[in-house]
Amino acid sequence: MIASSKLRAFMSDVRPRFTPSILETRWPKLGLPRVPLIAGPTPLEHHEALGKAAGGELWVKRDDLTNTLYGGNKVRKLEHLLGEAKAQGANTLITTGAAGSHHVLATTIFGKKHGFDVHAVLVPQPSSEHVTLDLRAMIAQGAELHPVKIFSAVPAAMAALSASLRLRGRRPYMIGPGGSEGAGLLGYVEGGLELAQQMLDTRLPEPDAIVVPLGSGGTLAGLAVGLAAAGVMTKIYAVRVTPKVIISRAVLSAQIRSVIGRLRTADDRFPRVLAQATDLCVIDEDELGDGYGLPTPSGRDAMRLAREHGLTLDATYTAKTFAAVLRMMRTTDMKRVIYIHTLSSAPMEPLLVGASTIPHRLDMLLR
Repeated sequence: MIASSKLRAFMSDVRPRFTPSILETRWPKLGLPRVPLIAGPTPLEHHEALGKAAGGELWVKRDDLTNTLYGGNKVRKLEHLLGEAKAQGANTLITTGAAGSHHVLATTIFGKKHGFDVHAVLVPQPSSEHVTLDLRAMIAQGAELHPVKIFSAVPAAMAALSASLRLRGRRPYMIGPGGSEGAGLLGYVEGGLELAQQMLDTRLPEPDAIVVPLGSGGTLAGLAVGLAAAGVMTKIYAVRVTPKVIISRAVLSAQIRSVIGRLRTADDRFPRVLAQATDLCVIDEDELGDGYGLPTPSGRDAMRLAREHGLTLDATYTAKTFAAVLRMMRTTDMKRVIYIHTLSSAPMEPLLVGASTIPHRLDMLLR
C-alpha cells in the first residue's frame, strides 16, 4: 500500500524536479556526478480505453519520452554513468549488448554527444526489422562495433579492448550490459522517486501492481529502492525477457544492496531500505518463451492491442512485458496497474543518416 502521510511529508520539499534532481534535493550531501539528459518528469498517463480492453484501470509511465533524440529507460542510467565517466576523466566508453541493444544505441548517441568515443562488444541476436534498424543506427551514430560469437566471450573481449585503447593513450570507462551496475543504478532510484511524486500528485489510489521488463535488472533494482525510500509498498512485477544467467534473484539482490550502499556512503541519511526494496520485487517467469529476442504469441497479441490504442511495443522487451500486464489484469484480481513503458518512441529516421547497409563483418550478429 502507499503510506500517504509518510509519502506526502517525504515529497514536500523536492520541487522543482530536475534541476536539481529529487535525489540531489532530498539528500544534498550526495554530490552525485550527473549529465542531465532528461528535461522533466516523464508523464504518468491514464489509458482509459486500453485499460478497458485489458479489463481494468491502466496507467502508463511514459519513459519512452525521456529524451526527444532517443528515449527509453537507458537514458536515466546514462545520466549518472556519463557523469561518473566525466568525473573520472574518461574520454572513451566501452560497453556491450546484443546486436539490437537499446542500451548500446543510447550510449552511442549520448556518449558521442558529450564528447566520448564509443566502443561496443556485440553478441548475436535473432534478426528482425527492429534489430536491424538499431544496429544501423549504432553505425550511423559513430559506434566502433566489435562482434563476438557468444556472450561468455564478452568479458575477455572488453578487457582486451580496454587494454588496447589504453596503449593508444585513451582513457576508457567500462559500462556493463544495460548500464545496470554502479552509477547506472542511480537513474531508476530517481525514477522511483519521480513515480512516487506523480502517484501523490494525481491522487492515484493504491495500484495492485507496477510492471517493468526484466533485462539486466537495473531498472527494477533502482525503481525498487526509489519507491521503498519514498514509502511506496506496491509490488513491482518484473517480466523476464533474458535468461537467468543474465539476471537472477541473487544478482538483483546484489544490485539493490550495491546502490543503497553507494547512496549511504555518500549520505548516511539515505534510508536503510534493503529489506523493503527487495520485498517489492516479484519476478514474472511466464513470458520469456523460447528465449531472448524471440517473439511469442502473447507478445504479438499485446503488440496488436497496444498499437490499436497508440502504444508501440517491440518484440524483445515491451511486448512480453505488456503481455504480462494483460494476463494479470484479465486473469487475476490485479485490476489497477502501472506499466513502465521503456521503449524509445523518438523517430529513428534522423539516427539512420549515413548508414544504409550493415558491413559484412557484422553479418554474424544477425541470426
